[in-house]
Amino acid sequence: MNAAVSPRPAIPRYHRALRLVAIAIAAAALVMQVPCAQAQPKTPPGPTDKQKAHDAEVRAYEKQTEKAYRETLKKIPDAKPNADPWGDLRTAPPK
Repeated sequence: MNAAVSPRPAIPRYHRALRLVAIAIAAAALVMQVPCAQAQPKTPPGPTDKQKAHDAEVRAYEKQTEKAYRETLKKIPDAKPNADPWGDLRTAPPK
């Protein structure tokens, strides 16, 4: 059972050249990604002084608004019980 081995097909020279070019391009792309990854900052920058001042103003405004809201709620009078015009005419339920 000796099978005849077919001869290896010949690869044209331009295929070899294209393969080398593709490998070179892939290697260059990988090498270029390393400096790009290192150039990115490790931690995001914190808020600036202007942002901190604005946030403090917003918090103060919200606190003032909340205080005014609570004071306004205290000024609202208590609700009166509903008047039942027929309440005096009804008899007490039997026990």
